[in-house]
Amino acid sequence: MNLKKAMIKTSFLFLTLLFTTSFLFIISSSFEDITPEEAKRRIDLDPAIFILDVRLPLEFQNGHIKGAININVRYIYRDAYLLPEENETGIIVYCDNGDRSETGAQKLVDLGKTNVSNMLEGYLGWLDLGYPYVTGTETSLITPSVNIGLVSIICISIIVLIIWNVKLVIKSKRV
Repeated sequence: MNLKKAMIKTSFLFLTLLFTTSFLFIISSSFEDITPEEAKRRIDLDPAIFILDVRLPLEFQNGHIKGAININVRYIYRDAYLLPEENETGIIVYCDNGDRSETGAQKLVDLGKTNVSNMLEGYLGWLDLGYPYVTGTETSLITPSVNIGLVSIICISIIVLIIWNVKLVIKSKRV
């Protein structure tokens, strides 16, 4: 009977410790919500800040914050190599109204980024305040919509080997 109580007590303590650790990890690895005013202040103060527009490329082309990089929210994990290498680099994420940017900010946190801010009210809030914007794609990091992948590399390698072997056969017949 004492052994059973000890096991229950140990299990309870273990689960409590596990829950507390998980909760602290979740709290410590989150992003900050900021207003467009705060985003503008940070952008003006820190020229190295990374501004991430998570909207569609056409939305980006029609207007965006100067210096922003466009990575659609769906492709953040795939295009993570385009993000700053240092996890501490300040990143401001925005979309039109703050919905997609919240998802994007969480994905950045999942990738280990530690200085992530979600701009509430998004690009529309930025425009409402009369802040400057640019159009076009001068800072868009347009990436292919299809990854080349391992299968494509293998197929290309096989084709190259076939061509090389055909050339060797032709050359050996001449001798």
